[in-house]
Amino acid sequence: MLILTEKLTKYYGRSRGIVDVDLQVREGEVFGFLGPNGAGKTTTIRLLLSFIRATSGRATVFGLDAGRDTLTIKERVGYIPGDVRLYEEMTGAAFLDYMAGFRPARKDRRRELAERLGINLSVRLKQASRGMKQKVAIIQAFTHDPDLFILDEPTSGLDPLVQNDFYGLLKEEQRRGKTVFLSSHILSEVEKVCDRVAIIRDGRIEVVEDIHSLKARRVKVMDVTFISELSPAALQVSGVTAVEGSGRHYRVSVKGDVNPVLQAVARHPVENLTFTDASLEDIFLEFYARDRQGGR
Repeated sequence: MLILTEKLTKYYGRSRGIVDVDLQVREGEVFGFLGPNGAGKTTTIRLLLSFIRATSGRATVFGLDAGRDTLTIKERVGYIPGDVRLYEEMTGAAFLDYMAGFRPARKDRRRELAERLGINLSVRLKQASRGMKQKVAIIQAFTHDPDLFILDEPTSGLDPLVQNDFYGLLKEEQRRGKTVFLSSHILSEVEKVCDRVAIIRDGRIEVVEDIHSLKARRVKVMDVTFISELSPAALQVSGVTAVEGSGRHYRVSVKGDVNPVLQAVARHPVENLTFTDASLEDIFLEFYARDRQGGR
């Protein structure tokens, strides 16, 4: 395994960071690390890169100990932090030159990426937008041709068109045999590019599965407003996993066949109805429900 963690645990004093995290990331895959803010994603990444030390457990990258062999590991990693901080007095080009002093970088690759991302590297960073700074961070992570990309919320601040270009860039790197560890709280993001996904909540891994299985887990969410008030019991039919609301407006989560709930709704005059895919939060609600039923 290119990345392996075994019961990796970090406490900050009495505060929980992560607990007994077991991960296996294969060489050449795009692995999504998914969870809400505060779940433990950034803590895990900082442990992999030895920015902090584990309370217990172990982690290896390239078969090397993440703590003992961190310098060797970092030479082969392209990293984008979750909170990008750059040297504000430098231009983008000067910053990239500075970073190239630590690891040799290809100038032709820099020019290619700058053109692709639509960025002027002569602008001083203190005058740059958040999106521009994120683009500079992307370029510095890619120009030394790393074997592994560790990316913490890498599309933060990017507009949708640039995000799509970035997803394409990740797939190109994967075709070259590179491995990507992508941390995100955006379900649609990991669905676009990832082969497998781990979901972390409250510092613990809930599930690790391939992306197709994760999609199958998703439910549909129906927002419906009736002309007259209705009892929620009228919507508790086959396939419905949750009914929220009261009176005229309800939010109904449906898994599997939607026809039973549509038939139930059709018995009552409707003012408005929309169906959307479940959000990440909806998937976590499934886990909460499972916990309450003693399924953990």
